[in-house]
Amino acid sequence: MLTLVADDAVHEVGAAVGADGTITIRPADLARATGWELRDEGLCRRDVCVPVRDRGALAGDAGISLGAFAGALRRALAVEPAARFAVLGDAAGGAAPGGELVAPDFTLPDVDGRPVSLADFAGRKRLLVFWSSW
Repeated sequence: MLTLVADDAVHEVGAAVGADGTITIRPADLARATGWELRDEGLCRRDVCVPVRDRGALAGDAGISLGAFAGALRRALAVEPAARFAVLGDAAGGAAPGGELVAPDFTLPDVDGRPVSLADFAGRKRLLVFWSSW
């Protein structure tokens, strides 16, 4: 058994801990604890499904890899294999897995000091690169 904290609740789930610390969980236990289940169309929670690119890395004979599950849903995972304890974080930024992130409009000076707005490029693909010294 493994203690899994997910979605503000504590669950005892059937799990195996590999020699390398990887954790696999029985599919029924993962569904009970998180509401997500593995279907033909991917990982699904009610009517929302997230496609799984590498199904073999996610699920095997031993169960569903907790690390691959967290990665597929873009959720943080903290694991202490020796204590058989894991915490599954919320989705990054509260965004739904597979959802589209939209940047707010902003205006910044270009290298010549002229103002440029994100909206100036509406309808075109954009790549935003951010950097900070801190």
